[in-house]
Amino acid sequence: MAVQLFLVLLLGGLVTVPAAPAQEKSQQVLKFAVFPYKSPKNVVEAFGPVAARLEKRLGKKVQLVSAPDAATFLTRGLAREYDLALPAVTVYYKMLPVGYSVVAKGVPNFWGGMIVRQDSPITSIDQCRGKKIAAIGEHSYAGYMFFKDLLTARKIDPSREVEILFLGKLDSILYGVLNRQYDAGLIRLDALETKDFAPIRKQFRVVARSAEIPQFPFVVRSDMEPRAVAVIREELTALSPERPADLAILKSLQINGVVAATAADYEPFYQVIKDSEYLRRH
Repeated sequence: MAVQLFLVLLLGGLVTVPAAPAQEKSQQVLKFAVFPYKSPKNVVEAFGPVAARLEKRLGKKVQLVSAPDAATFLTRGLAREYDLALPAVTVYYKMLPVGYSVVAKGVPNFWGGMIVRQDSPITSIDQCRGKKIAAIGEHSYAGYMFFKDLLTARKIDPSREVEILFLGKLDSILYGVLNRQYDAGLIRLDALETKDFAPIRKQFRVVARSAEIPQFPFVVRSDMEPRAVAVIREELTALSPERPADLAILKSLQINGVVAATAADYEPFYQVIKDSEYLRRH
């Protein structure tokens, strides 16, 4: 019950991950928001150690928060509730106008893909008419947008000729496809290499791939004090696979390392998706 309460509070942005000895109550709190692409439990496991290191270096409390869904995360980001955030790439583009700056990003890049069971008769996008497809959400390039673009290019109407269901969770998609609830699934392909899904990865076949996608950016409020920005960038880019503790963090994030980055690193991908319905919608 205590664990369940903790996770509920995390989603609501009401819990601080314990990281260092208690600071003075009057001290400023830095709110570190992680896009809800993982469960609250996995967010704590993956980012708790990062929050702890930042808290120690910055000398202020670091409050690790998430949101129940992509829309809520974006709403809070647009309200500038976050000091440091790791948003989905498409959500980052929507947060830019209110004042967020990129400081770092994970490497290497990744791809989205359409996966089917090994025994599926589907071998191409053209066979998706009348099929039931499990997707992440409208905000996700890897988990929806690229597929919609491929359908449109083939004169297949995604709203009328294909049944697309937004499930929001990777495991729901993968096991739904395996259990024949859906004909295909749309995911970020490197997820199949994680320890959670490695045992079942050979049961899937990749039918289509997206364009190359940059990892989620680490962004800070544009008005953050320069010293704090420098510390955050330094701590993130210091993560090394040579250190066992760091390697565990990197593996949980599905990256090999973190490098310094700016908005310019995301401009090429913006050109790929700038005309998407998601980005045009206000």
